Amino acid sequence: VDFPLLLKLASSCVMSASLRNMYQWNRSGPRTGLLYCRVGIGFHLQIHPDGRVSGSHEANLFSILEIFAVAQGTVGIRGIFSDRFLAMNKKGKVYATTKFTNECKFRERYQENSYNTYASATYKNYHNGREWYVALNKRGKAKKGNSPRVKPQHISTHFLPRFKQSEKEKTFTITKKTPERITPPKPPKLPPPVKVSRKNTNTVKYRPKFRFG
Repeated sequence: VDFPLLLKLASSCVMSASLRNMYQWNRSGPRTGLLYCRVGIGFHLQIHPDGRVSGSHEANLFSILEIFAVAQGTVGIRGIFSDRFLAMNKKGKVYATTKFTNECKFRERYQENSYNTYASATYKNYHNGREWYVALNKRGKAKKGNSPRVKPQHISTHFLPRFKQSEKEKTFTITKKTPERITPPKPPKLPPPVKVSRKNTNTVKYRPKFRFG
């Protein structure tokens, strides 16, 4: 592990308040975590410092992402340690850039299977209206969003958010209230049993008397 590189990347993780206002960050704050795609053996979306976007089966530093709201239903995705934004150009290529542009805006939609899809908010097929989605193939490589095989029904476009729930206001759990446990009263102590001594009594034998004549 290149520790100097990790320290350099970690130092760039803090973003200024002016940058947050420029991108219209959500008041509730960005969500930090992983985006897991179940295609193939399963991959975590990762953003590299050199601008590449791919998937890794094992989670690592480059797969730690920050998702923030740009507008209602539109989000931006930033690699925490690479300090680059996920983007898609007019040719459908998925890449990462240091500057936040319109190509970095994606429409986030929640699917019935608890997975999310991310479609480009800037580009789509204007002939048939088909949207371009972020997708990974079975080998963990980023697919072109304008590919005819990239559809919202396919698992290659499905990403499961795995976020840290460190703040209580972001989530809650309903549990059944257990009744108060009442300790039953202890039974009263009974007096010890009284030993009754039995005296030896002589056995009286009865001898019948017979009268003759």
